[in-house]
Amino acid sequence: MSFTTEADRDARLRHWAAGSYPDEAAIELLIRSGWTRRATLATHRAATLDGTHDVYIDWDVLGRILDGHLDSPILAASGGELRVLRIAHCLARGVLQETVPGLDRHHTDLVLAAIAHANGSHHHSGLTQPGPKGEWVDNETGLRASFNAMESLHRWPSRT
Repeated sequence: MSFTTEADRDARLRHWAAGSYPDEAAIELLIRSGWTRRATLATHRAATLDGTHDVYIDWDVLGRILDGHLDSPILAASGGELRVLRIAHCLARGVLQETVPGLDRHHTDLVLAAIAHANGSHHHSGLTQPGPKGEWVDNETGLRASFNAMESLHRWPSRT
């Protein structure tokens, strides 16, 4: 089955996940990271009573693929892509599904900071902004611009 647009498929996946924060988070992560554009990820359900078709992610099958119990072309992805897929699965059906929804705001803030720290985002660097002509040189010295240290994606909250 095909969809009119990617937006239609993504809207149907969001509708399917609606009402479950872990499923909503997992689906949104998959959509925003590009995983839903892979035809092998979404499962198409047969026609519903009103004649429309639905789409969903079979988390159990995905878990079996990620655990190595089923072969799938989904596994032909980069290490980073597979990590995102594993995190989405953990949000929907794994240990994160059991623990994250029960956190209060303070502890959620701490967990987000811990994830950013574990990723090393406090040590990431990036290019400076290009000059008005798109050049990557220091206007004063004429030397190539260097990479600048970036702030953490999520800073540790201040102690109270």
